[in-house]
Amino acid sequence: MSRCCPSAKSKMLIRVQCFRLPEYLCEGARNRREGEMQSQNLNIDLLVGKKIRLRRQMLKMSQTTLGHALGVSFQQIQKYEKGLNRVSAGRLMQISDILNVPISFFYADIITKQQPPHHHDEVISSTEEYLLLKRFRTLTSIKQRAILHLIMDENAS
Repeated sequence: MSRCCPSAKSKMLIRVQCFRLPEYLCEGARNRREGEMQSQNLNIDLLVGKKIRLRRQMLKMSQTTLGHALGVSFQQIQKYEKGLNRVSAGRLMQISDILNVPISFFYADIITKQQPPHHHDEVISSTEEYLLLKRFRTLTSIKQRAILHLIMDENAS
């Protein structure tokens, strides 16, 4: 401790050595991480909801029909599809059974740090794939073969 002036009324100053805390200990960093996690979870909820809607529409199933099969209202299905309400693991398993897809279908487009993206050959995962396949199946076999040859020729070059 040192005196800054000789007067008796002056206050004592204490020197404090300052050092920086690691970022993971700082309150602001924790709030940032929590905010990032909440944002990431919201994005996942939205993607899962879109997949539920996509598959339900592929099967020409109404929200009411899916809701009835799950024992919830069609409004709850709307909330799931819009990502407003999170779908629990158990509920997602029920939905995958009703929509006749593996549970991984709902996570097909989500890239994690642990694993690279992969394609699900057994399940149609986008509207474009669905429409392409639907229209392809209506073609005659001659036209289907012609399209396949065209695709194979494009891949060969």
